[in-house]
Amino acid sequence: MNDTTIDLAPVTLEPPAVLIVDDMPANLSVVVESLEGQGFRVLVALDGLEALERAAFSQPDLILLDVKMPGIDGYETCRRLKSNSETSDIPVIFMTSMSATADVIEGLAAGGVDYVTKPIRVDEVVARIGTHLALRTLQQQLVTRNMQLQHEIAAREKTQKALSDARDELEARVAQRTEELARANVSLNLEIIERRGVEVRLKESEARFRAIVETSPVPLCITSMPEGDILYMNQPMRELFALDTTQPALGNIIDLYAAPKERGELVCHLREEGSLRNVELSFRRPDGTSFWAVANARVATYGDVPAIYVGLYDITARRKADEKLRASEASLANAQRLARLGDWAWDRDSGLTHWSTELYRILGLEPLVVKPCYGAYLALVHPDDQATVRRAVRVLLARRQPFGIDHRITNPDGTTRIVRLQAELVDGREGQSRGIVGTVQDITERKRTEEELLASREQLRELSAYLEAIREEERRRIALEIHDELGQLLTALKMDVALLKMRVVADAEATRKIDDIRELVEKTIWMVRNVASHLRPAALNFGIVSALEWLAEDFSRRNGMPCQLVVRGGEPSLADAHATAVFRIVQESLTNVSRHAGASRVAVTLVSTDLALDLRVSDDGQGFDLESAQSGYSYGLLGMSERARLIGGTLQVDSAPGAGTMVSINLPLDSGRER
Repeated sequence: MNDTTIDLAPVTLEPPAVLIVDDMPANLSVVVESLEGQGFRVLVALDGLEALERAAFSQPDLILLDVKMPGIDGYETCRRLKSNSETSDIPVIFMTSMSATADVIEGLAAGGVDYVTKPIRVDEVVARIGTHLALRTLQQQLVTRNMQLQHEIAAREKTQKALSDARDELEARVAQRTEELARANVSLNLEIIERRGVEVRLKESEARFRAIVETSPVPLCITSMPEGDILYMNQPMRELFALDTTQPALGNIIDLYAAPKERGELVCHLREEGSLRNVELSFRRPDGTSFWAVANARVATYGDVPAIYVGLYDITARRKADEKLRASEASLANAQRLARLGDWAWDRDSGLTHWSTELYRILGLEPLVVKPCYGAYLALVHPDDQATVRRAVRVLLARRQPFGIDHRITNPDGTTRIVRLQAELVDGREGQSRGIVGTVQDITERKRTEEELLASREQLRELSAYLEAIREEERRRIALEIHDELGQLLTALKMDVALLKMRVVADAEATRKIDDIRELVEKTIWMVRNVASHLRPAALNFGIVSALEWLAEDFSRRNGMPCQLVVRGGEPSLADAHATAVFRIVQESLTNVSRHAGASRVAVTLVSTDLALDLRVSDDGQGFDLESAQSGYSYGLLGMSERARLIGGTLQVDSAPGAGTMVSINLPLDSGRER
C-alpha cells in the first residue's frame, strides 16, 4: 500500500504584498503609508499593462486596482488577471470615484472581490484588505487540508477493505474447521479405533490454523476469560503494541488498555452475546504512546478453557483525519461568519437540502427547529420579491443559467434584511444536473452604505445647482456694473476728449494724440461691452431666441465659421434660470466645436411647442468616440448633462469618428408653458 502525503512543512513567513495600480500614485500616499505601517509590502503600478507584468512576476497577495487609467482600464486589467492562471486567484479590490450601481456590478462581474470609492477611507480599505487576505489564506489552507484528508481516507479505506476480506476469510475457515471438529467428534465416538488418526489430523489442522494466524496481516490475540491473561499473540499484534519479539512472557491485556474499566464492560457483553463487532477502543503501549483501534472479538476455548479471540485494526490515522476534518469545517464556518456568507445545496437524487450554520444565522432560524427546504426559505422572502426569486429559479432549471439576485427577507423577529442569492446547477452523469448549489450573503450594511452615497450625491447636485445660480447672479451683477458704471465713465471720457479736440484744433500734434486717445477709448468701450455680453448677454433679457441669435453671430465673427440658427414655433416662455441654463449648454457646445471638431459649419435648431422645447446643435466635424469620452470622464459633457438635469430636461450626444456631432436638449414645459 502506497500512502501519498502532502508536505505541510512551515515556510518562511513574509509580509503580505499589496499591489496598488493607479496612474497617479502620489494621490495614494496615505494608503501606501498606512499599509506599510500595518506591515504590508506595497508595490505600485502606473497603468494596466504594468500591473499585469508586476502581478505575474511578483505574485502579490492582493491588488488595489483603479478603474480610470490610460491604456486599458481597470475592468479590462481585472479580466486579464482572472484569465491568467498565474494571477487568477489573486483577489482584486477596485478603488475609484465611480460609485454608480452599474459600475459596481461591472467591477464585480470583471472578477473583483470588493469595491471601494474615492475619496479613500484608509481604515475601511485596511479592514477590507485584511478580510480578503484572511479569506484567501483560509481558502488555501482548506484546499491543502482537504487534499491531505482525501489521500489519507482513500488509503485507510483500502487497508480496511483488505482487513475485512482477511477477517471474512478467517471466519470462513474457522467455521469450516468447527464443522470438521464436530464430524471428528462423532467419528471418535463411533470409531475409537480411528482415534489416533483423528488426533493426527487434528494436530495438522491446528498447525494450519496457527500458520494462517501467524501469516495474517491482521493483529490477532487470544486472552483468558475473564482474567485477561494473554495466551497467544501473532507478530502483527506484537508490532502494533511495540512489544519485544524475544520476550516470552506476554502479560495481561488489561495493562494495555488506556481505560482498563472498558474491558470489564466488554467481557460482560461477550458473556451475554458471545461476540462483538467494530468497537473503537483506546490502547496504551508499554513505551507510553497510545493509539485507537477497532476491535472484533468472539468467545471460544483455548486448551479446554474459555478464551476470547480478538482482532484489532489500527484507526489512529483515521481518527486524526476526522479531527482535522472537524477543524477544517470549523475554519470554514468562521470564514462564512466573517463574510456573513452562508452556503446551501440541494441533491436531486436524495431530495435532501443542506443549509450551513451561517445561513441559519442570516435567516434568524434555529437549525434544530426548522428543516432546510425551498419552501422554508421562500416563506422568509419579502412578498414583493417572491416572484423575482421564483422566476430566477425557474430560469435556472429550464435554461441551466446561473443567477445572482438581491432581494429582501423578513426574519422571524420582524427585521428586514437584504441578501444576495446566488445559485448554479451541479452537473452529473450524461449531462444531467445532479443538484443545485448556492450562497446567501447578508448585504444589508452594504446596501445601506449605497443609499447613503446616493443621498450624498443628490445633496452635492443640489449644492452644485445652488452654486451655479449664485455664479449666474454674480455674472449678472458684474455685467450690469461694467455696462452701467464703467460704460458711462468711458462715454463721458469720450465726450471730454471730443471737447478737448475742439479747443486744440490749431495744434496738429495735439490733435493726433487726441485722436489716438479717442480711438483707444472707443476700443475700451467695445471691450467693456464684449466682456459684459459674455458674462451675461443683454439679449437674454429679451428671450432665449434673441440670446441664441447673438451667440450665433458672435461665434461666426470670432471663428470665421458660418453658424445657422433655425427657430420653429416662436419664442418659448422660459424662466430666467431655465433660459440661462439652455444658453450655457449651447455656448459650451459651440465652444467644443471651435476647439475640437474641426468643422466647416454649425447649425443651431430650436423647436418650441406647447409641451416641450427641443434644441439641437450639430456640426460636420470629425466627431469622436462617445464611449471613450464617457469612460474618460469628460467634465464638459458631464457639466452639460447636469445643467439639463437641474432644469428637468435631458441631454443626448450623438457622435462617431468622421460623422460629426449633434447635441440634443429636450425640456418638457410645465402645463404647456414653462413659468
